[in-house]
Amino acid sequence: MWFKKGAFIGLIATIPLVLLCALLFRFPVPFAGYMSGLGAIYPALIAIFFYGVLFGGFIIQALLGGIGGLLAEHYSAHDKHNIKILCIIFSTIGAFLGVLALAILDKIIGPW
Repeated sequence: MWFKKGAFIGLIATIPLVLLCALLFRFPVPFAGYMSGLGAIYPALIAIFFYGVLFGGFIIQALLGGIGGLLAEHYSAHDKHNIKILCIIFSTIGAFLGVLALAILDKIIGPW
């Protein structure tokens, strides 16, 4: 049950995290390269569709969020209120890791 909730939170959190990453750091935009700042907001929205739907990134984000939900259930001592709070926190962190991995992918595998 908490895996499903965490997966949903991970998917929902992906959109603002990508926009925040593009605004404050950088984000790879297909056919344009890395972009940052206010001018990167609209292209980053298109990149969300491109990476999420066409390359299956939403599946990865859901898995990372689901793992966050499972971790929340494990570490909360079975208190439902704590599970909810930790689920939001851990699932958002999981989604952030996916976004950050894409933002620094050239540092990991080299220029592309």
